Amino acid sequence: MHALPTEPFNRRIEVLFAVVDTPEELGLATQLLEARGWAVRPWDGSDPDAIGAGRRGLLVEVRMYGARLGAVRAAVSEIERLARGHQAGMWVVDAVLVEHELDHDYRTQYQVRQQDDSAATRPFSPQAVRRALTSLRIVMRPGRPNLELVTERLEQGALTGRPFDPLRHQLRVPAGMEGRDAAAPQPDSTTPAWRIALPLLVGLVLALTAGFALASFEGFPLLMPILMIALLVWPIGRSIMGTRDQRPLRLQLAWGGLAVGMMTAFGLMLALVAPGPLPEVARVLTYASAGLAVSLFIVYGLAYALVHSWFSRNANWAVPALVPALALTLPWFGGLLHTMYLGTGFGIPADAVPVSLYWRYLASLKPLGLAFALTLLWIAIAGWMRHYHQWTQPRVMATVALPLMCVVVFGISVLAGMGGAQLAAGRAWTAARAGKTPVAYYGLEGRLVCVKPVDKKIPVFNGPLDSKEPLLTFGASGDRVWLWDPRRTESLSVRLEDVIVTEARQSGCG
Repeated sequence: MHALPTEPFNRRIEVLFAVVDTPEELGLATQLLEARGWAVRPWDGSDPDAIGAGRRGLLVEVRMYGARLGAVRAAVSEIERLARGHQAGMWVVDAVLVEHELDHDYRTQYQVRQQDDSAATRPFSPQAVRRALTSLRIVMRPGRPNLELVTERLEQGALTGRPFDPLRHQLRVPAGMEGRDAAAPQPDSTTPAWRIALPLLVGLVLALTAGFALASFEGFPLLMPILMIALLVWPIGRSIMGTRDQRPLRLQLAWGGLAVGMMTAFGLMLALVAPGPLPEVARVLTYASAGLAVSLFIVYGLAYALVHSWFSRNANWAVPALVPALALTLPWFGGLLHTMYLGTGFGIPADAVPVSLYWRYLASLKPLGLAFALTLLWIAIAGWMRHYHQWTQPRVMATVALPLMCVVVFGISVLAGMGGAQLAAGRAWTAARAGKTPVAYYGLEGRLVCVKPVDKKIPVFNGPLDSKEPLLTFGASGDRVWLWDPRRTESLSVRLEDVIVTEARQSGCG
């Protein structure tokens, strides 16, 4: 017996492949496939010509995780990749998806509970309630309930052979646990939830849009939303009632009319009580719907990418390790953006302007948040590709391509954030040149000031000091203040005790 793989799986593909009939090739093929956790057994087919002369057939059960779409092709590709990579004399002859009908259960569940004589006198005592809720034994038998037959077999020691005393034990069938007759026709397979939810969601969104249109249109164009509402009633009602069951048409129309009417009324009321113009409200709702759809796409994609992966197996230490890393990275990157803003635009050292630690966090949230969002989007796309078996080289994608693309996307986003700091510095530079106070940048608040020296000769770093034109400053640090001269487009520094700093007027500094 071969142990099952530790990773869970939900797809089983039985593959028949031919192997060169030598002990070496048989041993190599078996070893390669069993190393993946796949069970291998000899093929006892009645048609040897199907695999060719000098060949021996083997059956392997490939276990995979993901969707049905592409599962068989992915299993065949994996075996052929193993054969090419190890120069093994084997090739696939037949592959089929193994599925069992697990949605419908024909069994009846019997529960054995202990009888209590005191329960008759005190039916609601804690002991009686605990005994009534405690199942000592569960028996599953196919077909309709038959308490007498099951009780007789349990008294005879059938099944597990454990003792069963009718005087001490009570056999009952819980509500909803009744089975079906095995001879009854098998019901239709259930429809996947997404095939019902997706058209229903689209139809309800269209009904909401039609409600908006009723409040916006006038005259002949008003017939368009009315016609849309009428056409949505039957499809939505059919989706709500189920597509496989033959339900009465009037019942489908009733449920469809109720759902469409509610969504249309909601859209109409939302349009009437909207605080802004209808086109603006519709634009906001469109953006919100698109954002919700993208968020769901990313969440499901991340689940497909990270579940049953290295991250899920090591999340117990990987996630806590990210917390201190982010706590150190965010303020450092925010300080880097402040440095680029001051140094690129004004030539002022970053340590010369006092900035709170909280502003460093805020400065880094936007670019790093965008970088993380784009990285998660790429991982989500890779997760959807993994779920539908669209990775031609799974190991290469997981170990090389995906991490490399994440690094590239993250790096480009970070560089874009640094470029944003330079653009903000350029806008502030232009505003200061025009005599206007620049917009603040995450705690860096520039002001136009007039600087008057106390004496005629004072020490000025990178002077001279022009006291007749407004200068730009971002605040003082210690006993010095750094200034930027818009006329010379150069920075200078003076001691606070040597100058008098006042706010600039519109007429200048006289």
